[in-house]
Amino acid sequence: MASTMLAQVIVDFFKHKVVSSIIILACWPPLDQIKFTRELSQFGMSSTFSCDPSILDHIRHHYLQGVIYMTHEHDDMPIFKKIKPIHFMMKYKWLIVGDHVPDVLRKIRYDSDVAFLECNSVMSNGTRDITAVTSEAATSIHIYDAYVHPRDGVAINVWAHWTNKSGFVLTHDRERILRRLDLKRHPLRIATPVGHYSSDKYDGTFVDFLEDESISDQDPGIRSGYGTSMLLTEVVNAQDVLIENELWAAMINNNSMYVMLSMGEADLSGGILRILWDRTFTLDYVMPIWPFRVGFTYLAERESSSNMYLEPFSPAVWWSCLAMMAILALVERVTSKTPKEKDGAFYTVLTTWLQQDASAVPEGASGRWAFTVLSVSAMLVHAYYTSAIVSALMSTGRGGPDSLRALGDSKYAIASEDYDYMRYLFFDVETTWDDLEYLKKKKMTSKFYQELERGVELIQQGSTAFHSEYNQIYPHFKTFSDEHICKLQHVDTIPETLTWITSTKDGQWTEVLRTAGGWLLETGLGKRLVARLRVPQPPCRASLLAERVKLGDIASLLVLTVFGALLSVFLLGLEILVAKAKKASLPEGEAKVILENVDDNLDTIENCIYIE
Repeated sequence: MASTMLAQVIVDFFKHKVVSSIIILACWPPLDQIKFTRELSQFGMSSTFSCDPSILDHIRHHYLQGVIYMTHEHDDMPIFKKIKPIHFMMKYKWLIVGDHVPDVLRKIRYDSDVAFLECNSVMSNGTRDITAVTSEAATSIHIYDAYVHPRDGVAINVWAHWTNKSGFVLTHDRERILRRLDLKRHPLRIATPVGHYSSDKYDGTFVDFLEDESISDQDPGIRSGYGTSMLLTEVVNAQDVLIENELWAAMINNNSMYVMLSMGEADLSGGILRILWDRTFTLDYVMPIWPFRVGFTYLAERESSSNMYLEPFSPAVWWSCLAMMAILALVERVTSKTPKEKDGAFYTVLTTWLQQDASAVPEGASGRWAFTVLSVSAMLVHAYYTSAIVSALMSTGRGGPDSLRALGDSKYAIASEDYDYMRYLFFDVETTWDDLEYLKKKKMTSKFYQELERGVELIQQGSTAFHSEYNQIYPHFKTFSDEHICKLQHVDTIPETLTWITSTKDGQWTEVLRTAGGWLLETGLGKRLVARLRVPQPPCRASLLAERVKLGDIASLLVLTVFGALLSVFLLGLEILVAKAKKASLPEGEAKVILENVDDNLDTIENCIYIE
């Protein structure tokens, strides 16, 4: 009965850990193994006995694995001595069953998930008698959390208890979590690339250089990685140890951040690294962070909208205005008393809307049309230029390609800053990114890689799109004129989610640092750090004013105005023809008067032509 109860406690414990199978490290007689395995299976838990810990090398890590170790007084822990440190990673959930905690636990990983179930009876042959559980223990069985500090050793703390009535009950889980987030000032090694730092260029130490917020043009990625790493060490109450190295991610240099992390010589990166397929086998990505934009920066001429004088009013607005004018003209005509007022009702409404003098409206069709063209032009130029037109000019703003394929089809040449990621992992390899391959096929030349300073000069010349991190290139924009700043355009190439703070693959700090990183993001501390490091785009002061109007901007308006003026002359010719036709059908006296009016109009046209 007692053995069955102990088996139920063990099963309830591992079910709480979301474990579906157990490996029991114990050298028991076959009969005892079968008996205990059967008792575990009664509660829905499969188990395997083994006297050789190498069985843990063959466990898949797609799921959690439970491990039980049985202790006894005279055991010198030969099995424990054969267990590898990787076997105490977070994928393994350990339960020590016995009367004491083995001293060898001091050497296991800090983040190991180990619990201790006390059982005090010992058989005569030295093995654990699992059937001998006292009645008091059967009533309430306590389970302890084995906290393993890398410096202070193992501490046993109450974590949960089990009874027949209540089953498995957690009592101190919050305390358990807090213990694992408190390293008691144990040192964490942070590998940080030196980058552009030099004592000749900066009057201070490397740490001063990294923490100097007044610097915005030196290694923003390294400073971001170091700042995030420091936040993580503060969260877990650890002591930072800075390890300076020369390179970021080179796999062939022993003094690179990548190699130090992969070999376990450093616990945390002091520089951001992007997720790449081959890196996932040697690095863990514990916290996402990205304060930069990476892509092509270039100067783009402002796109000229030939319809901007008409676009501020949508077609629906224009039609509603016409309908409203028709309604008002109808009302004006109905309320008119004289034939002249009735004929000019529409133009009265139009001139009133356009703030013109209605008394100046000519009576003839050609004159009225010419007046209409004049009024509309006056409205477009004067009435709402300072409002809708300025808005249209502002919205047209910057132009140019906005995608990699469009950049490939544009007039711009391309160049890129030369460093490992750009050369060997982005441009010098074939990718599945069709737009990028299209761009490289059309634009890449033998002079593609340029120094940053030269790239800035190429941007300033206005013929080249230069690829770099925006925070790297931003400080050089202080040499640009305000007109250049207003024309800056950017085409992003690297998604933001690709850059992380990294740690050793399956390292003992991975889980606790990932937990701490999640807390930093939830509380906004991570975003605050990014906000301090993110350099905003320089303001375009000229954008606060109306942009200079070019000939192309008003080309459509000029064409419409000239067309309307010529149409007025054509209408005048029609009026003359109509007048001559009427003259032929009228008595001689009346025809003479009309003919004189027509001759006067012809004289006016001839005088205008002569003056021209």
